[in-house]
Amino acid sequence: MKSMRVAIGSDDGEVIIPDHMGEAKDFYIFDFSEDGRSVLVEKRPNTSPEETDESGHGSVRKLKSASAIFGDCDVVLGRRGSPNFIRMRDNTKFQPVVTRIDSISGTMQELGRSFSDTYALVERRRHGERPKEIPIIRPREEMA
Repeated sequence: MKSMRVAIGSDDGEVIIPDHMGEAKDFYIFDFSEDGRSVLVEKRPNTSPEETDESGHGSVRKLKSASAIFGDCDVVLGRRGSPNFIRMRDNTKFQPVVTRIDSISGTMQELGRSFSDTYALVERRRHGERPKEIPIIRPREEMA
């Protein structure tokens, strides 16, 4: 069965941090299967350095440190795009995905509906490609 590992930034395990993903207290790591099931693998503390006014948002140092924490993941999912999401898209194996849904459970449900599209991007990355797409997960009512 096809699956992908997903990293999500959250302070409480229920709501995805509304700020840049790297500002989350923890990264929640899920294994997500094509049948829509998601299993929490573990909660990992975000030990990446805080960004200062001098380094600004989206510093390369922050990206490298955070990437080491969720290095076994395929998808990095956050509520806001950032300069580091662009860097991830262009230079790493991670497939960035932006969600407009607050809750982890709601996002995972909608991710299940677009599993094949996201998985296709992940597969391309697994073969060394760097697709330019950054999918956006929207609440179902916005899609109608």
